[in-house]
Amino acid sequence: MEWEWRTFLLLVHLVSTLLMAAPFYMLVIVNERARFGAPLGYFTDRYMENIIRNNSVRCFVFQGTMAASGLGLIYVNAWLSWSDLVTEPALIIKWVALLIMVSLLAYVHFYLQPRVEALVNQLKPDSPVPEGLAPRIAVLRMRRKRLAGVCLFLVLTALIMGLRATFLLNYYVAGIFVAVAALYAWRVYRKPVLLGWM
Repeated sequence: MEWEWRTFLLLVHLVSTLLMAAPFYMLVIVNERARFGAPLGYFTDRYMENIIRNNSVRCFVFQGTMAASGLGLIYVNAWLSWSDLVTEPALIIKWVALLIMVSLLAYVHFYLQPRVEALVNQLKPDSPVPEGLAPRIAVLRMRRKRLAGVCLFLVLTALIMGLRATFLLNYYVAGIFVAVAALYAWRVYRKPVLLGWM
């Protein structure tokens, strides 16, 4: 029975991590908007902001599911104990990454996004863009984009550390994967990824 619970919790945990790919797709959306090149406009920008705004609650749910299933995995695994949460480096990194992600998402959801929304709401379908509005929105969007890049790196790091804790992946190999994750998060932040990895 322990094996079935472990398999179930591991599946829930990995699927939740997979669905936390939201920072990646938010960066894709923002970079594709930049490639579109059109000036600030009601329909395009309202559509983009609706996608980004509504994703925050989903991310909170996935993060909560990751935390609950992660604690469940510790409970059902014979080789892990509760003390490993504060003594096993991979689990410490994983929990710290999750706490930072929750904090950054809360900052975006409760502070940054309402400010973007207030500015985007000044756009009207058949009216010109108010003077000085575009640069004010751009500053907030750039801050949000940077945070999405950091969150993407943290999601990948948490996943790698989970592999380390579950399958006893070598720390050197895990470190190499984390370095690659940092490079990839930077790449996705900087430019559109037209071919998935590139």
